Amino acid sequence: MIGITEVVSAIRQRADGRYEVSPSETVGLASPLAEIEFQTVQLKRVNRESAGWRTVLIAAFPFETLKIQGAFRWAADVRDMLPEPQTADLYMFLLIEDIASEDAARLEADDRFCRKVVAREQEDVSSFLDRSFLAALAPAGSSDGITDPLLAALESLKKAQSWVEPHLPEWHGLLLSGMTGADIADALKRAAYGEEDSQ
Repeated sequence: MIGITEVVSAIRQRADGRYEVSPSETVGLASPLAEIEFQTVQLKRVNRESAGWRTVLIAAFPFETLKIQGAFRWAADVRDMLPEPQTADLYMFLLIEDIASEDAARLEADDRFCRKVVAREQEDVSSFLDRSFLAALAPAGSSDGITDPLLAALESLKKAQSWVEPHLPEWHGLLLSGMTGADIADALKRAAYGEEDSQ
C-alpha cells in the first residue's frame, strides 16, 4: 500500500515546474478529529497570477466506517475554512488499507465536500497520481502519461504546415502566457510575420 510520505514526495516531483507548493507548516487548516494519519498540501499554478490554491488532503487509515466518516468530516471542515473559489479546488487522496475495488470506486463517486481519489491495493504512486489533476504530461506522440493537448495541436499544425516549425516554441510560450486572447493574437501575428505586417 502507498504511504503518505511517498505520495507527498511524488506530488512535489509532479508539481515541479507546474505548481508552486506551499510549505506544509504554513497550511493552517483543520485537522481530522478521527485518529488518522494525514497531510495537507496546497498547490498553485506557476506563471498565473490569478490562479488560486488547490488544496489536497491526504489521509491514511484502515478500512473502517468511523475512520471514513472522520475523513469526510475533515473534508467538510476544511471546505468551510477555505475562501471562495478555493472550495471548488479541494481534493482528498485516500490511502485506505484493505479496501475492495468496489468500495474504492464508490467512495470516489461520492463528490460531497470534495473530489476524491482512493488508492487501490496493488496501485503504485505514479498510477495513483495519474488519476488526478497531477497526471503526468508527455509530449505529443509519447505513450507515457497524458498527451498535452496544446503540444498535440501544435504537432498536428506542423505536419499540415511545415513552415510553422521554427515558430512553434515561441507560439507555445505565448499560448501559455496568460495574456488576453487579443494580446495573444497580436503577439502570434508579430512572431509569424514581423512588426511591419502585424497591422
